[in-house]
Amino acid sequence: MTLKNLFRVMLFGLLLPAYATAQARRCEYGVAPCEAYANADAVFVGEVKRIIPVTTKIWQTDDDYDQTAYVTVQQIYKGSKKQQIVLRQLGRRHTQKFISGSRYLFYANYDRQLRIWEVRPCGRTRMADYVQDDLLYLNSLPASSKRTRVSGEIVRYDTDADNPQGTTEPLAGIRLRVTGEERDFEAVTNANGVYEFHDVPPGSYTVRPRIPNGLVFLWAIHYGDDIYARARSLKIELKEGGCSGVTILLTTDKTLNKDSGPKIGRVFTADSNVSR
Repeated sequence: MTLKNLFRVMLFGLLLPAYATAQARRCEYGVAPCEAYANADAVFVGEVKRIIPVTTKIWQTDDDYDQTAYVTVQQIYKGSKKQQIVLRQLGRRHTQKFISGSRYLFYANYDRQLRIWEVRPCGRTRMADYVQDDLLYLNSLPASSKRTRVSGEIVRYDTDADNPQGTTEPLAGIRLRVTGEERDFEAVTNANGVYEFHDVPPGSYTVRPRIPNGLVFLWAIHYGDDIYARARSLKIELKEGGCSGVTILLTTDKTLNKDSGPKIGRVFTADSNVSR
């Protein structure tokens, strides 16, 4: 397996449960929680009660299809006060589709020309079990909107020949340091594997996790564009009044088999982005 193919398989295995659609594979975490909140007309947790057509084509990547999802709203963070919202997910290739009976955190927008609600591609709408970073931000509003924030998750990812899609596990108790030109900040991941730093001055920083024995670095998933090009870097940029971050994937040497190319974790360790 080549290094790029390993990257694709790893991302698919990590993100498919969260997005429940193959169309979102090229988006990953395109924006930070504060950006997703600001860009949405409505933010809410809800359960998909009914979809049309009744089958969600999880593995479909080549053909487009439209989906209508009827969502019962359970908790509102922003926007519409309706108890039910109907989402019209039109058949653009990377438009997210949903599974009936599943709960999601929705970042939705209203198309005033078409007069429909929709979830746009490359946002942070995901199944409710995979949004702990977002909920830390949302449940602290409005105070969290007035502070800079660096956040992300530390996740263990494992795969082998019998499990090519892989499994993920959030890692609690991992110590991290965000290092800048003038100041350093330290934090520990919570029970859901999430870390966050507040009131960090704008500038360039490097996120340095202390990785446990037996694990090595695999990849970094950044907020922002050009994710593949940045996947070997733990450097982030924080703008004035903004938020930034990176989700960090750890693995064992078993995942990095002899056909995978260089041992990615040791590449990271060599350039001093991580510590033990």
